[in-house]
Amino acid sequence: ALAAARRAGAGRTVGVVPVDVERDALVAADLCDEVVLADARDPVALSAAVGVPVDVTVVCVDVPGCEHGAILATADGGTVIFFSMATSFAAAALGAEGLAADVTMLIGNGYAPGHAELALDLLLSTPGVRQLFEARMESV
Repeated sequence: ALAAARRAGAGRTVGVVPVDVERDALVAADLCDEVVLADARDPVALSAAVGVPVDVTVVCVDVPGCEHGAILATADGGTVIFFSMATSFAAAALGAEGLAADVTMLIGNGYAPGHAELALDLLLSTPGVRQLFEARMESV
């Protein structure tokens, strides 16, 4: 998501990871402007760590309970894309209302024309993506 956002011309990209080793890997991959070490399940801590809210948030983790943090980290008028099977859409909808957040919420479904080609192109043409991918494959 970070490489695609950068390619699309995002002004500021922020990666959020829960542990130091992932932060170090993401910094080394140079895929984003900032790397935030935070628990995405803690909305207040995540929002504080991100600082200035972002225009678009992509939730692509396999951990439940990240909805409110994503909403709080997103600027009013921004968009949250929930691209995780761990998402509780009821929690997201009710949470946005309870947080008085003016955000558009989208559900990613995994398919768009050309998605496989784009993923392979990002893997082959973006050294940081390839670096992260190869490191994960070595640990399998």
